[in-house]
Amino acid sequence: MPIQQLEYRGLNLYDVVGTVEVAIDADLKQIHIYDTQHIVEPEYDFLSKSYILSEGFWKMAKIIREKQLFLENDESNLNLWITPFKWVFYSSNQTIKVFEEGKMKIQPISSCAEDMLLYEKYFSRLKNESLGGK
Repeated sequence: MPIQQLEYRGLNLYDVVGTVEVAIDADLKQIHIYDTQHIVEPEYDFLSKSYILSEGFWKMAKIIREKQLFLENDESNLNLWITPFKWVFYSSNQTIKVFEEGKMKIQPISSCAEDMLLYEKYFSRLKNESLGGK
């Protein structure tokens, strides 16, 4: 199945409406999220000293699950529904954040390897932004 793309609109940290681009690769169970407006991007938790999934992410995931967009999973618990997928965030601070198997991994775009199976459209756009172009 080809990668399916959609947009999600939500509020950022400053209560401003913005758009997140989502690309779903159902075959590889990967969901790529291009979010440079801080709408669903993972947030840093000072207590645990690690990144966690944000409130905006949970809202978006619930909508994706309810619409069953190209993903097969009958799990009714949202947390358990999220687990089998690899969530790749193309973030505003020039990093790739990967949420997989309940853990968040942070990777600067300058050190991303080909074996990460990144979505080229989002990766190249983020890379171009780091070089000062848009």
